[in-house]
Amino acid sequence: MSFMRTGIALLMIAGLGVGCGKSAPPGDKAKPAPSTAQTLIEGVTGRTAVNAGQKAKADITRISEQHNRDLDAVME
Repeated sequence: MSFMRTGIALLMIAGLGVGCGKSAPPGDKAKPAPSTAQTLIEGVTGRTAVNAGQKAKADITRISEQHNRDLDAVME
């Protein structure tokens, strides 16, 4: 168990040591890419999977609501 914690700690330190991604040019308004450290931490904590699940749930809800509206329109 201690080896696993040490391994995770070393991975996080290595990720932090890599540094941030390149910064966007001053005139570019695009959303900045997440840093390597942020990506590593979100991957280890499972945040990325949670966000993907929430997006999928929202998509399913939106599609289901549209389907129900279409059915209601046909039934009238």
